Amino acid sequence: MTIKQDLEPTWTIEAIDRLRELAVEHVPADIIATAMHRPEAEIRQKAAELGLSLEIEPMTP
Repeated sequence: MTIKQDLEPTWTIEAIDRLRELAVEHVPADIIATAMHRPEAEIRQKAAELGLSLEIEPMTP
């Protein structure tokens, strides 16, 4: 019997907290991905699961 191991890193509470912090600061998804050493698609997927917006709001003059 073979047990399939999860090859992708799990999301720790600390990683989720960091993602929340960066999303609130309006850091772009590609920068978050680089900082967290994860693919951008994974960052966007987790943000969506958590109800976080990664879109940058337009700056007002």
